[in-house]
Amino acid sequence: TAAAHSRRAAVRAKAAGAVAVLLSPVFPSRSPSAGQALGALKARRLAALCPLPCYALGGVNVKTARRLKGTAFIGLAAVEALGA
Repeated sequence: TAAAHSRRAAVRAKAAGAVAVLLSPVFPSRSPSAGQALGALKARRLAALCPLPCYALGGVNVKTARRLKGTAFIGLAAVEALGA
């Protein structure tokens, strides 16, 4: 897998041999490495255009995950949402 913040990054990841990408940050995140959130609409469009299977990462929790239901994302990735 590889991280991707744009379609161009996903294309590069595929060329490098990745089999899936983590598209991030989809929603605002408190992670110090997270940049500006893509937002649900832009992330949904990017996932639909992605040349690889795409997982949503960044600000994903029970509430925000609902906004991605029925999209091209094949899964969700989370860090903080899984904490105690």
